[in-house]
Amino acid sequence: MNRVCSSSALFVLVIATFVWSATAQTAGSSETVKQQLQAGAAALQRGDMAGAESDFQKVVAAAPSLPDGYMGLGMAQLREGKPEDASHALEHAAQLNPRLPGVHLFLGIAQYQTGQPEQALHSLQAELDLQPSNVEALVWTGIIQLDTGHAEEAASSLDQAVALDPKNKEALYYTARAHRLLAEAAYKKLYALDPDSALVHRGLAETFAEAGEPEKSIEEYEAALRKDPKNPDLYEAVGEQYQKLGRFDAAMKAYEQELQLHPNSAIALYNLGMIQVKTGRAATGVPLLRRAAEAHAMPAPTDFYLGFGLAELGQNEEAAHWLELALQSSPSPFIEQSTYYQLARVYQRLNRKTDAEHALDQLKQLKAKSAESMTGAHNTVGDGASPR
Repeated sequence: MNRVCSSSALFVLVIATFVWSATAQTAGSSETVKQQLQAGAAALQRGDMAGAESDFQKVVAAAPSLPDGYMGLGMAQLREGKPEDASHALEHAAQLNPRLPGVHLFLGIAQYQTGQPEQALHSLQAELDLQPSNVEALVWTGIIQLDTGHAEEAASSLDQAVALDPKNKEALYYTARAHRLLAEAAYKKLYALDPDSALVHRGLAETFAEAGEPEKSIEEYEAALRKDPKNPDLYEAVGEQYQKLGRFDAAMKAYEQELQLHPNSAIALYNLGMIQVKTGRAATGVPLLRRAAEAHAMPAPTDFYLGFGLAELGQNEEAAHWLELALQSSPSPFIEQSTYYQLARVYQRLNRKTDAEHALDQLKQLKAKSAESMTGAHNTVGDGASPR
């Protein structure tokens, strides 16, 4: 990791969110010092680091016992890419006022950028002792712990940061990185214990699935099943991969095997019923989907395919009921459009012309919105293998 440039976006965020009190601790100082301090703070805020450094140099020359001057000087020098100078200024500020908000945070950043990770962690901990909920201090602590090979400690620090600020992009990125390293280390240990175990093959299968390689994922799931043939989760997972390749017969066989081991699996019931309906076997699929609904499968896709299947069987009144329920359960865009299409057909068969026209109008509006927002990727969420 580049110690000088790492997380520059986060550094900008720290400055932007740092509450700088330009007149703090200036009691007894001359008016000139106060004005220079305020000028430096203003320059820092607008990103004029050279100007800020010049203003704060004047402050520390005129008021060498004022910690705010050294704090501002260190911040400006740090942003200018002068971490050694910044360290000296910030150390001086911390000596003058160890409780000055932010001083240990910026000192820790400067120490890290000069290749002193242990001292940096010590400074950041001092900041956290004063401000336990300081997200920036937690994130920088995690970054340094990652860089020094302590992924488990980093994950703990970064998890705390995310808990305090769930939308902090830097915290989320480094948290994911820390946990990925922990996962990789755990897989290596698992492989060392038994390279041909069901869990090793399952882990590889999941990795290939996440990478969008269903063929390789299936190979590993099948290897896992040879080792652990009574694991319903493996059948469910391999069924999903078969669906991605359009191998519906193989997928159904996997879900049937899952049901033998777990007769009330909502996901297996849903997938079996959905595939049957989609492949023109509504008479077989509808009873499965009824059981899926009773088992509390995700309502929107389950209700849709149940309504679709009933419509294919000519049971239009009940089909309309389930399709209407699908619209009440926050359906995905794909399910929503498909539901309105099926409803228009069912309403026409029931001679509900006004309702049919409304359904068609809704379908047109949804398609128009979809065309406007699409950037080339087709959204088919909700029609996948797992209604979770």
